[in-house]
Amino acid sequence: MINKGCTFIASSLSSFSFGFDFENSKCICLLSCLKEFIKKRYDEGVRDFYSVCEQGVDLWAAEYVARLIDRDKSVKLHCILPYEEQAAKWHSDIRELYYNILEKADDTEYIGLHYSDDCLKKARLFAIDRSSSVFSAAESGFGKECKEYALQNGKNVYDFFSEGCGEGEG
Repeated sequence: MINKGCTFIASSLSSFSFGFDFENSKCICLLSCLKEFIKKRYDEGVRDFYSVCEQGVDLWAAEYVARLIDRDKSVKLHCILPYEEQAAKWHSDIRELYYNILEKADDTEYIGLHYSDDCLKKARLFAIDRSSSVFSAAESGFGKECKEYALQNGKNVYDFFSEGCGEGEG
């Protein structure tokens, strides 16, 4: 099996039309597409998954990968974190999920010690550079820039909004 890396690019939850309504049909569709994407990459032999563990798609992806690790120890989760206190102000339930995922991760790398305007973008580019496949749920801002970077660098990009059931953000 060829072991290729895989990562995820997404806009913040607040920019999606469903926001933080996880019962919304668009959110359910996004989660379903994300899970199917990860399963397909796994079936193709991908064993290295990179996540910046940001709230929403990145954290959900890392959670799915952590479940794969429970069944197959050859799967590796690499957490590329923008800065050390990333989850400090998150809701306690999400913060607990974040720390549980970090415990299962094979390695954790911090882009910086403190927040900076470009730390998340740097983390995403770092993950993209180590991946051959990218799941994208980003249509604007630096998420879109990262998706374009992935395409320009020959990565296989699955664009949720053009291939999934996404109807755009906002």
